[in-house]
Amino acid sequence: MVTQSLFPYYAESLREVSGIEVLDIDGAAMMHFNNVGTEQAHELKYPHRIDALIMLFCVRGEISFSSHMNDYTLKENQFFFSSASVFQFYSIANSEFYAVAFTSDFLSSMNFDVRFVAQLEAHLRGRATISTVTDDEKEKISRFFTTIYKGYSGERSEYMELSIRHIFCSIIYRISDAILEEKMTMSCSGVKERSSEYFERLMGLLSEHYREQRNVEFYAEKMHISAKHLSRVIRNFTGKSVHQWIDEFVALEIKNLLKYSNMSIQQISYSLNFPNPSFMGQYFKRITGMTPGEYKKS
Repeated sequence: MVTQSLFPYYAESLREVSGIEVLDIDGAAMMHFNNVGTEQAHELKYPHRIDALIMLFCVRGEISFSSHMNDYTLKENQFFFSSASVFQFYSIANSEFYAVAFTSDFLSSMNFDVRFVAQLEAHLRGRATISTVTDDEKEKISRFFTTIYKGYSGERSEYMELSIRHIFCSIIYRISDAILEEKMTMSCSGVKERSSEYFERLMGLLSEHYREQRNVEFYAEKMHISAKHLSRVIRNFTGKSVHQWIDEFVALEIKNLLKYSNMSIQQISYSLNFPNPSFMGQYFKRITGMTPGEYKKS
């Protein structure tokens, strides 16, 4: 099966260019740039849309680029993290850096904690972030990248592909942990928005009540605002409705219980306050496209 790259231009045009390594899996991709020459770097100057979350990690030197029509400079030991964007490199010669891209579908397929995904998406909504780490932290994170490129090049088996996916997850968690640490992060957009406060409050309430409460009115009442206002704020801020966030919490819990517990489908449905297993099955299939039984066997 041919994997559709998240870096289509770079993957096809520059895969054989000296100093550039490209690694693709379904829903995620990584490139390593190391001492790319001035002439080769010139090929990267054209803007390209990357429909995914993207991380840049500068190991050595300095790079300049634009994202969301804003210009940035990334120096050694710095991360750049942004949502889907039109991307354009300006200067990357004589530097070393990694570019990692991944989709929300990739996060879902790997059963990332929905609270982590929510926090990450809220943090990146409408802005980019630059973070600086220590030399020691840089070395630790660099080992993840080195492991992938040295251990998984060439042809890959099914189990090797799965192994790569889990290493990608480790990288995402590791970098996101550094970026989301308040003491290490400098937002490029400045003051925290009121919408972000509403969203974080909603996520906290969902963590407590999603097993029993799945209606917007309940959460709006807890936040002392109208359901209409809450729905509008959350959709404008995240691109998803309150109902979608509730469904993602519930679906993730069903997935975890199906895969990692000894509970039957009937027991899971009752533990999550569904009226019966059939109702839960219809709910789960609407969100995931699979029945609980199909997912358990996958």
